[in-house]
Amino acid sequence: MQSPPFHPALFHSALATRLVGRFFVYRPVVESTMELARREAAEGAPHGTLVLAEEQTAGRGRRGRAFHSPAGENLYFTLVLRLPFERQRVLPVALPLAVCRAIEAAGVDARIKWPNDIWSGERKLCGMLIDAETADGGAIAYPGIGINVNGDPTGNPELRDIATSIARELGAPVKREELLADICNELEAALGMDEAALVAAYRPLNLLLGRAVTVTPAGAGDPYPATAREIAPDGSLIVELPGGGTELLTAAEVSIRPA
Repeated sequence: MQSPPFHPALFHSALATRLVGRFFVYRPVVESTMELARREAAEGAPHGTLVLAEEQTAGRGRRGRAFHSPAGENLYFTLVLRLPFERQRVLPVALPLAVCRAIEAAGVDARIKWPNDIWSGERKLCGMLIDAETADGGAIAYPGIGINVNGDPTGNPELRDIATSIARELGAPVKREELLADICNELEAALGMDEAALVAAYRPLNLLLGRAVTVTPAGAGDPYPATAREIAPDGSLIVELPGGGTELLTAAEVSIRPA
């Protein structure tokens, strides 16, 4: 369902942050919000800059996959986060935690599917990708986020059986401005938490922990069974292997094995 045009004033009225989201760049159409965010950063965009587009023509997901970005329905945005290295380390935990909490506050039962998706039930609601580069005294992170808000991805044959949207789960549209502001509010709060508190908040929202999974290595290698056991402060997934011992996963495809 088509959303009304995004209203920056409504977004800012719901924003409670000090920095995240305060510098706002809006475009009707871009190739990629992440590429635009990089250009903004190169020109001196401050920490917390938010780049939002109504439509992406060349959105990118994990491993270079295309990201379906229809116009006027959802949220496609990238943040510019200028972080010291110790805060950069926790972003893979803080970011999905913030997005999941905001989606839950909108009324949808949401869970984090490691490493960077948000699901409702057995369907995907949101995908994220974090790019980063070093800078003086720290790093610049570019978390790119796409959330199915008021569209119906089941109309796309490639997504029909695997994706859903917030409106589809609720049976009614939601205000994208309020959802985006809530994500910024939650992210700034999460970035202020220590590692132990972050992991404690993340753990009950994780879809995988305690479940039998199949791990497909990011590089060469065959899939293998494991059990997801814990999340590390840097967002790595700790799995238990069938023969004993554990493995720390920093990049892999992990799917839930049927009972």
